[in-house]
Amino acid sequence: MSENGGIDIRYLPRALFITISSIGIMPARFLFKILYETKIEKTKITKPPVFIIGHWRSGTTFLHELLSYDPQFSYVTLWITLLPDSYLILNPMKNFLSQFLPSTRPMDQVEVAADGPYEEEAGLSVLYDWSFFHALHFPRNAEQQYLKSIHFQGFTNEELKNWKKIYLKLMKTVTFENSGKRLILKNPPNSTRIKELLEIFPDAKFIHIYRNPYKVYLSTKKMRTKVLDKLALQDAYEDEIEDQVINNYIRFMNSFFKQKGRIPNKNFVEISYEDLVAEPLKQVQIIYGKLDLTDFDKAKPYLEKYLESKKDYKTNVYSIDKKIIDKVKINWGFTIDMWNYKPPK
Repeated sequence: MSENGGIDIRYLPRALFITISSIGIMPARFLFKILYETKIEKTKITKPPVFIIGHWRSGTTFLHELLSYDPQFSYVTLWITLLPDSYLILNPMKNFLSQFLPSTRPMDQVEVAADGPYEEEAGLSVLYDWSFFHALHFPRNAEQQYLKSIHFQGFTNEELKNWKKIYLKLMKTVTFENSGKRLILKNPPNSTRIKELLEIFPDAKFIHIYRNPYKVYLSTKKMRTKVLDKLALQDAYEDEIEDQVINNYIRFMNSFFKQKGRIPNKNFVEISYEDLVAEPLKQVQIIYGKLDLTDFDKAKPYLEKYLESKKDYKTNVYSIDKKIIDKVKINWGFTIDMWNYKPPK
């Protein structure tokens, strides 16, 4: 898009690879449309989706991976997000193409698996011009991408209508592939889209997870820097990234707080990341009880299997100086005080 400000010369090889790859899968997209378009359109989502929401780096990935082990759920995979409008055609090539994926995520060393759960925003970025994922390619236009894709600020009625249509179609595609199983979805931007999601899925259920804001700041800044190193098509600057992390959190969380009251109490539950890490099965049982999700006892062995597989995983350890503590406290004190957090030692 011209609004994104073009590509810096040193990133031309990366841009060329993306362009050639996109052209290469055009026949698969065309065949996907012929074979599956009508079937997907006719698909009904009869079981209200479960949305995991929360700011980036607040534990959404851990919760999503844990709940995805429950066989009652289906989910968007990394493979789907890479090829959302052609993956059913290219499934025979999945094992081969997966060899080119990194083995872990750059910001936290979480294992990357093509069939593992992933946030649908990555798939939406393939299907639509406005997604915060585009800010990771075009950091000079990060502000506009953030405002339009996260808050729908500046969206025309037609743009919003198209976004909802594309989002619903992606959800129908995954539901079609998984024979109608309930969707468990994790996507931080959905925290600010509650109004629109309830217009699509009036009975949707929401799990909000939050984490110590001091650690969220450090982790989000690291994530932005690491991912930009891998994906950017323009130069990014540390001071700009830092300002965006601070300002976006304020806008993001305030938008969530304003909208969460739209969710019926029976369809909303809130937990902290720290409680989830300390007692994962207890927290999941609370979630299932509050949201009236069935068969926790049946799911428990599968959840235990996931937890056993991650028992040796170590989260990032951060050092935090007084300057950062003061900056986060001044700007994010509204959540620090609400959730009664202290600076990490």
